[in-house]
Amino acid sequence: MPPEGDVVEMDELCIGYSPALWLWVAVSRATRLVLGFVISDRTDAALERLIEEELHPAWREVLVCTDGWGAYQRLLACEQHEVCEKGSGKTSVVEALNTKWRQRQSGLVRRACGVSWRVVDDLTQRFLLLTDSHNRHCLKQWSAAQAASQPQTHSGP
Repeated sequence: MPPEGDVVEMDELCIGYSPALWLWVAVSRATRLVLGFVISDRTDAALERLIEEELHPAWREVLVCTDGWGAYQRLLACEQHEVCEKGSGKTSVVEALNTKWRQRQSGLVRRACGVSWRVVDDLTQRFLLLTDSHNRHCLKQWSAAQAASQPQTHSGP
């Protein structure tokens, strides 16, 4: 279940020009967990796959913050979707993660030369490893923060 008042941040990141490959990512703002990702083209179908197949149903009901890319506006209900201006900070978690991953995973660096479509399977496996490690770390931090915020009860003499 999403934490009270949580927001999903979504963003797309170009990882290849030929063929055109994009990394679509959904992240929880509160926990920083990667909720789902798709490596595909930059079409409505790719975003629909992220929402319908990768995103847990409980997270499909919360507010989604995105940039102004048209696919978001076409596929997300207007009452659930907030278009955020560059520099507003409302998509800063997902954008920071995209930057971090691009620096740590050479396969996410844009390429100008042609590559085979089989690269999608390789990139997906690499990104699964990155997100698994990232999510384990975030869950540990979230659990520690939740435990620290709980009132301490002492029993004793």
